[in-house]
Amino acid sequence: MAKKEIDKSRRNFLFGAVRRIRNENPDGPVAATASTVDAMKAANALYVDEEWDAARGKYMECMEADKNDADLRYRLGVCLYRLGKHLQAKLEFERALRIRRDYRDALLYLGLTLVRLDRAEKAVALWKQYFNPLAVPVQRELNLQIGMLEEGMADPPDAIAEAVEKAIAASTGQVG
Repeated sequence: MAKKEIDKSRRNFLFGAVRRIRNENPDGPVAATASTVDAMKAANALYVDEEWDAARGKYMECMEADKNDADLRYRLGVCLYRLGKHLQAKLEFERALRIRRDYRDALLYLGLTLVRLDRAEKAVALWKQYFNPLAVPVQRELNLQIGMLEEGMADPPDAIAEAVEKAIAASTGQVG
């Protein structure tokens, strides 16, 4: 039986009005084919449980079906970041941003990844594009770190990354 491809752009166009009426987020993760739905659900469950290596493997399975899914690339990037594979994570966040230029969480994590790669000065431009009024602790910490970096009074890269990670954890309700 052949895989039935789902045309996301057509589906998004057709269901756009329904989503607006229901106040649903159109930017949520979407599987490209019916066969990836189960793998995506499993990957997302592992991601929520912070099983980074297992989630990475499942997201790689999903990637075979759709290499142009920004959410998939972002979540794979987070898994790689959490596993300490910062160069690979950087590539995934850049790919997510190529697909969806305004992906604010990819901007946040790409900046974090650059800090971990000892390129904190490059994170400033990315973090200036990040704006999330629902993540006040993250926004405050980024503003502080941007100011410190611009004034040449920045902490060591590990301290910057840990401070931002702690703000992310506080914002999402995770224990940091």
